[in-house]
Amino acid sequence: MSILHAPVRILGFGSPLMGNDGVGLKVIEVLQKTELASLEDLDIEDAGVCGLDLLNLLDGARKVIIVDAILADSPAGSVHRIEGRDLLNGTEFHPLLSVHDLTITDVLKIGEQVQTLPEIVVIGIEIGVVVTEATREISPEVLEGVDESIRLIREEISSIL
Repeated sequence: MSILHAPVRILGFGSPLMGNDGVGLKVIEVLQKTELASLEDLDIEDAGVCGLDLLNLLDGARKVIIVDAILADSPAGSVHRIEGRDLLNGTEFHPLLSVHDLTITDVLKIGEQVQTLPEIVVIGIEIGVVVTEATREISPEVLEGVDESIRLIREEISSIL
């Protein structure tokens, strides 16, 4: 059973200790300070680097918006809207590996075998390169993607809430 209860969920992924990889968490931090945080049918949560635990966060949802750092060979800070079904069908976007070495795509492929998945949309923010040293700093270029991500998230939820 999910620890979340709202039918629509926004989940931010990343590590706050790995610089640009934490940009999904930054988006969640900003969203939690908006009027969206008080909506009854919406959960906004920091999912960290939860790996297979993501399946619990999907359980019982109608729609899940995942915000994560990605490597898509585009300029740092670029924002991509990716349908979950496209990830499952082999779209070439590559979300960063979690500390458990599973991508969101890997977890979704496992999930479709063991449960009914909700509608999933990934808002991916290009980080350019993998961070290899611990830092809390997110580069200015990557931070530029935060506002665009929030705009896309608002579009996603405006049609259903």
